[in-house]
Amino acid sequence: MGHRDCGRQPGRGPGLKRLFAAVACACLTGPVSHANPMVSVVDDTGSRVQLERPAQRIVTLSPHATELVVAAGAAPALVAAASGLEPAPELAHLPRIGGPGGIDRERLLALRPDLVIAWQSGNRASDLDWIARTGIAVFRSEPRTLADIVTALRSVGRLAGTSETAAAAATRFAAAVDTPCTHLPPLRAYVAVWERPALSLGGRHWLNDVLRRAGFRNALAEQDRGVMQVAPEAALALASLPRVSLIRRFDGSPQDRLADLLSRPGPRLAEAVQTLCDRRMGNVAPGRR
Repeated sequence: MGHRDCGRQPGRGPGLKRLFAAVACACLTGPVSHANPMVSVVDDTGSRVQLERPAQRIVTLSPHATELVVAAGAAPALVAAASGLEPAPELAHLPRIGGPGGIDRERLLALRPDLVIAWQSGNRASDLDWIARTGIAVFRSEPRTLADIVTALRSVGRLAGTSETAAAAATRFAAAVDTPCTHLPPLRAYVAVWERPALSLGGRHWLNDVLRRAGFRNALAEQDRGVMQVAPEAALALASLPRVSLIRRFDGSPQDRLADLLSRPGPRLAEAVQTLCDRRMGNVAPGRR
């Protein structure tokens, strides 16, 4: 129907006049748009992250964020990855940026990212706030449980336009951490973060969920803290318990592999849960304790 058909129609009643007026309005405004809606997710801090289209240029500011992007099938969109992680061969060409220290703001802007995936408690708050003020979308990752990692994989997939791959990865991860050890009586264990001074974990840390899925219970879980210093006499009293160490030796041993897996809240925790479950069930190869 052309614009000339949208005019007033003679000899019609009031009801039909209103109908023709509505049709005329539709004619003048043109067809309804069927463009893809804005991509929108909620990050781990409860903030909404919105993009006008799936991300084309992604920067990660923590190693576990890089692992989330890769597992979600969005590695081709990465233009820079966080330092502090030995890159996979397919990521070796990427510039390294971010980490626990501050970021090079000019370099970040030069990369022209449309999405930054950061670690809320691991990156400087002032840097993340600055990135958000520039108009770049920031997804702040702060997983507290393994279920949060499942959600994060799906969210990153939506933001990157790889929802199908990300959903499959999320399903595999959820299945992998659903071990039979979860239903065993929990065995108290001491988590060694550092030796001198003795550092361990309280109950406010995502590793508590890892231990629970593997049939263990953090001996200091009643402490409402994250990483904390342990008095020498308390560390001595806990020395007889099974030990889960996060201390890297860089010796290529199975224990060093486990410590590496436990060092960040990413998809590779599935392997850590299964390794710890094997230990809980007594199915441990020599040298893995």
